[in-house]
Amino acid sequence: MAAGLGELATLLIGRASRLERAIGAALAGTPLGAPHWLVLTALHTQPDGRTMSDVAQLVSLPAATLTRSVDRLVDHALVHRTLDGADRRRVLVGLTDRGRTTYDEHRAAVDAALAAELDAFADWEREALRGLLTRTS
Repeated sequence: MAAGLGELATLLIGRASRLERAIGAALAGTPLGAPHWLVLTALHTQPDGRTMSDVAQLVSLPAATLTRSVDRLVDHALVHRTLDGADRRRVLVGLTDRGRTTYDEHRAAVDAALAAELDAFADWEREALRGLLTRTS
């Protein structure tokens, strides 16, 4: 069983790399890359913002990459940082109006690029994969 784990890891990493390149290609001509898109995606469903820890869990980026990505998004006025009203020791990251508009403008292109990469999977297979990858132990 363990012998197959390396092959599984190789397949998963290879597919993730292809998906990352697809996102990058869909965002060509913008200041955004795949890590920025992952952050925007994590934030677009949470109007009040998320903590950096929450974003880190959702996007699975190394801490340094996440920090650089958020910094760049702040520089482009796509996200903002605010103190959490419930716990002033925590900082929340949220989309600005410009960030929400940017996400909405590029979502169809990114979704199309991802769909092209995942078109070999039936809907039920994509849902099964989502379930397996989000399972916690």
